[in-house]
Amino acid sequence: MKNLLYAFFIDNVTNRCYRNCLEYFPQGSLILDVGIGNGIMVKEHHSLIRDKGIRIVGIDLNERYLAHCRELIREYDLEEHIRVINTSVESFEPGNGLTFDYVLFSMSFMLFRDQAMVLDRVRKWLNGKGKVVFFQTMFRERSFWMEFVKPRLKYVTTIDFGKVTYEEDFYDLLRRKDLSVLEDRVLKREWYRGECRFIVAGSGNGLRGSA
Repeated sequence: MKNLLYAFFIDNVTNRCYRNCLEYFPQGSLILDVGIGNGIMVKEHHSLIRDKGIRIVGIDLNERYLAHCRELIREYDLEEHIRVINTSVESFEPGNGLTFDYVLFSMSFMLFRDQAMVLDRVRKWLNGKGKVVFFQTMFRERSFWMEFVKPRLKYVTTIDFGKVTYEEDFYDLLRRKDLSVLEDRVLKREWYRGECRFIVAGSGNGLRGSA
């Protein structure tokens, strides 16, 4: 039942995320996917992952989702490209000096209570030119109605959609963590004035993308 609800609410968004991310990631990139979920993106994007030689380390707390993800990895023969670990970003350690080209938060960043701490942790795992990629719904204007409703959706759907993310607060957090926005694209206008955004942040001079 949980996987069915996940599919109804999340799969289209996940596929949109991965389509844009995989087109953006250069050949041979090593990705840390924070909150990889049930791996449904493998069905549509397995060829692109293989053709571009992309390697993904996916972490998630939900073992049921990861079990489904592992099945898809085996079905599409991606064992050399995707490895999943049942752990949280707060506990994860890459080990053996492993660093990543990108850390991806696909609709997962808004779930963390201490986002500043999470950014501090993942930045240590980036290589010299590494970047953090965010795919999430953001709001430009304050909405007390959304602040009330969004955290409570998990009681109806069993899926935690996290807290409302406002553009001003998000950019302020990145500035405080010395992260510059290198790209910012609006991929889809969502309900109640939300925007599905693709944001890339890293060291260096920031250049805000156009909507």
